[in-house]
Amino acid sequence: MSNQVDTLSAESPVILMPTSIEKAVELKSHYGLNGEFVSGATLLQLQWLNGRKTPEQIISLEQLTELKSIQFDQHKGELSIGALTPLGSYQTHKILKEFPIICTALKSIAAPGIRNRGTIGGNIMGRVGDLIPFLSALSAKLVFQDVKGVKQIEIWDWFQQTSNSDLLLSHILIPLDRDMLESYTFYRKVGRRETFTAAILTVSGKIKWDEEGNIINAKLAVGGGDNKPMRLEKTEQLIIGRNATHLDWKTIFSTVTEEFVATEDAFVSSSYRKKVAANLIVAELQSQFAKE
Repeated sequence: MSNQVDTLSAESPVILMPTSIEKAVELKSHYGLNGEFVSGATLLQLQWLNGRKTPEQIISLEQLTELKSIQFDQHKGELSIGALTPLGSYQTHKILKEFPIICTALKSIAAPGIRNRGTIGGNIMGRVGDLIPFLSALSAKLVFQDVKGVKQIEIWDWFQQTSNSDLLLSHILIPLDRDMLESYTFYRKVGRRETFTAAILTVSGKIKWDEEGNIINAKLAVGGGDNKPMRLEKTEQLIIGRNATHLDWKTIFSTVTEEFVATEDAFVSSSYRKKVAANLIVAELQSQFAKE
């Protein structure tokens, strides 16, 4: 059963605190657009201050401890991260510490105070977070729940759909390689300052190649800041099937700059963002494949 907290004014939202996922999605189904799931709320608070309508009912997820779990299934080769896991958990959680690339991504988001409060799920559900391109490159899946049940969807497929706020994100599933094929994963963020900065952009990728050096799979993604997260599918197809040591770096650079739809503001031009993204991706690939 949920609890309601008295509000200070007629305009303040009612805070509901369900103690189970089932009750949380039931409340969301009942209130519809007038209710909103909230946990850390670091992004939502900024949006509300900037004019987004405050919901009449806030459905707090703070008591749903099962959404804060982190588990590694060695048999499936899969890392499961609860949606309410704080961004700063990379500092203390022993399982996360086993995956340095994930820790690197989490460490790059916002300032320490925000990371201690903000959640991994919140960064994703805001649909602009730095984790979206990163998890897209890793082929991560999102686990959602509503009154009809549980469903899984790959994050990139979800991102391309119209937002469905009735769904509760419960876990993120990250598949890990179990075969003997070589692979390389990277994540890079470029910001204006070292901490608490909106990204100029982020780039992420995962490349797999066989014993003969032929690239058999590639996922490249960009986003960050005001840039809409996107997969660089043309660039991916350009390198898949090619021998890694004979990549055409100039063509890859040109394809990235043509494909990346970058934003522009008073500080950074879209042309600059395109070139930075292309340089980072080429540099990461060259670090693995360029001839000496």
